Amino acid sequence: MSHHGASHDDEEERARMQALWKPEQARAGGLKAHRHIHIDWPVASIKKTIAIGASAPDASPPVYDRPRAENEANNASSCVLVTKSSPINATIHILSESKSRPASADSSTKKLAEKPVLVSAQTASLGSITLAIPAYSGARPLNIRAKSHSGNITVYLPSSFSGLLNWSSETGTLKVSKAMQQRFKALDSPPHKHRGTAKIVPSTASGLRGDVCTIANSHGSITVKDFDDDVAGEEKSCVVQ
Repeated sequence: MSHHGASHDDEEERARMQALWKPEQARAGGLKAHRHIHIDWPVASIKKTIAIGASAPDASPPVYDRPRAENEANNASSCVLVTKSSPINATIHILSESKSRPASADSSTKKLAEKPVLVSAQTASLGSITLAIPAYSGARPLNIRAKSHSGNITVYLPSSFSGLLNWSSETGTLKVSKAMQQRFKALDSPPHKHRGTAKIVPSTASGLRGDVCTIANSHGSITVKDFDDDVAGEEKSCVVQ
């Protein structure tokens, strides 16, 4: 094949990839996605809308801070947000992968295929956390974590979230929105006021992914909502567990 032919093929492949990404790109508001994002801001609050995805390119040099090696090794894609005592308010768009992964996978590819997508927000002391994950239609399981010492935590899960919620607090209680209540089944018997595990079923087909959401604080409320919930009047619509 001539060199010219090869470059034409490359262009065609690039155009095909772009076409695959377009609907997702539109949903993420035209944000540029990266495979791994790490933001560690000791003295500032984090207020961001970010797009990540396992098919997205690795950013070199990193967009913000250098992602931790273990996060890159253990996750297909990750967004990790850390502050000392400032609030975190983030919306994380997770793009689906292009469908070019081989169907007949050998064990190493299979291992890769099982790697989750990590979304983590952590404040060391006072900061409150609001973490929102809009619609997600990927096959990889989600690993969503939110941890604060003394701060209210609100997590908006996508309608496709399918798996377990683990929550714990020293003094706080869990509230779930009415829409999430429909999807929520407490697994503790008898229930405990300050910690628990619940099964959350998807309200849209997601193929039972085995997602996990872990929320912990010492003091402050913990609220779990469906991303498609109406944000207005949220306090009234939440049910204390």
